[in-house]
Amino acid sequence: MKIYDFTVRKKVYERVVFTLTLDKKRLTERIVIGETGQVRRSLEHGDGGVYYDATRPLGALLFNFEGDTTGEWNKHSQILRDSYAKFLPFTSSRWNETAPAVEFLTAKYKSGEPFSVFAAVRTWEDYLSCFNMPLATDTLSKRLHTLYKPFTVYEKYRPWDKEAAYALANYMTDGDLQIELWYPAAKRPLETIAAVSSFMSVISYYTHKIVEWGYFYHVCKVCGKDYLAKNRHYEICSDECRKMQTITAKQEFNERAKDKNYEQYDKDTYQFWYNRWRKLKSGKSANPDAATAFKAELDIFRDEAVKRKEALKEASTADRVKLSADFISWLLQQRDKADDLVDTLMDT
Repeated sequence: MKIYDFTVRKKVYERVVFTLTLDKKRLTERIVIGETGQVRRSLEHGDGGVYYDATRPLGALLFNFEGDTTGEWNKHSQILRDSYAKFLPFTSSRWNETAPAVEFLTAKYKSGEPFSVFAAVRTWEDYLSCFNMPLATDTLSKRLHTLYKPFTVYEKYRPWDKEAAYALANYMTDGDLQIELWYPAAKRPLETIAAVSSFMSVISYYTHKIVEWGYFYHVCKVCGKDYLAKNRHYEICSDECRKMQTITAKQEFNERAKDKNYEQYDKDTYQFWYNRWRKLKSGKSANPDAATAFKAELDIFRDEAVKRKEALKEASTADRVKLSADFISWLLQQRDKADDLVDTLMDT
């Protein structure tokens, strides 16, 4: 990975772009930041010298979007604008004056968050390129205002909230709508968008794709993180959280059932299955095909439970204690099976 040098005094030869590739099938986002030619090489051949290249879960860019609640980006961009008053372009006083901004941009670049990485590089590139332009300070101010605009919008809103969409629409100008679409190539099967001066179009594209593909925004009920899922039924963001939920549910179930015998365990577990079947049949996320398939498994569970209870009742007193413990253990496992079955049926 190439490292950007914030002490350079000439802008890079090629323009620096922020590219985004969304993979609907794998639920991933890939972000590559660098000079245009190197980014294309990285996307198509995997060997470009870029400043950032990462593939993350779909939605990560939106969920980790940076807000500038303290105005740090604008504060340090003002330092850069003020340095233009040093009319001799290569005097040490000019570069000394930019030192706090350079330190800030370097820290943001090292944060590893793609919006921060790109904003830091673009800030310094624009600072270098505007110096010799007419009305340099005004030109730089306009460019950085466009670049930092989302940091202000999303101090109050999350990018996928309805309020954010309204704020975004009211806040965008023609310059914010400019974006490039790189069509799939031989070794790059997915379309890629490339932005140069504004994140607003990236956010608009991203949120539009999420709606187009029919994914849903959720908050994991175990860890509290935001995540995207294929349907409204999902409540857990990962296998790790699912395992944690299972452990917690078992502990809670065992606590409630300390003084219950196997008959009560059997009734509770059947009710557990029944409630999930009822939701599939007529709940908010009703799915007739899934409900039919789940009912077939519910009947199998019920038949097996009846057989086990009958065998337990017919067992000798000496064997009954062990059989009762085995039966309760089996019933607890069936609760996990019911949850896994719901997830599997809703995915198909």
